Amino acid sequence: MNASAPAGFGPRLHRVAVDFVIPGHGPRIDEAVVLAEDLVASGFMGDATVEVAALRRDATRSDAEPLVLDMLAECGVDLPIPEDEDAEYRLLLTAFGFWDLPIVDFYSPFLHHLPSWDEQDALEHTLIHLFDDLDHATDPAQKHEIVQRMRAAVRDALA
Repeated sequence: MNASAPAGFGPRLHRVAVDFVIPGHGPRIDEAVVLAEDLVASGFMGDATVEVAALRRDATRSDAEPLVLDMLAECGVDLPIPEDEDAEYRLLLTAFGFWDLPIVDFYSPFLHHLPSWDEQDALEHTLIHLFDDLDHATDPAQKHEIVQRMRAAVRDALA
């Protein structure tokens, strides 16, 4: 995130970014507009951010998307637009490992991409084992710890 964007907005900026690039999510224009309004209210007056804040919350994607993408760039969110399934999968991993994409939003696309056991890489094997651990965990603290181990495994693999 850009040093000029107010502290504490990183998770919300990344959530808006994820909604634009992960299939099945679709951008939540209303959330992007509310985020821009909050950024402006906090004193961040980037040109793109002000333009997004001025949008109607029910603006169409075609009207809002270029502005929201400019706002994200203005705030320092590096948002590659995936051109194929492999790039899309890498972005999904990045969103989960680095941007705290919720596990519920990661699980299904991960399984959809998952090759057969013999074709999986070390990260995929690790995540499958951790998903099994998560499935058997009963304590919320234990579940949280497993998800954090999953995120750390992704970060290590992508580093």
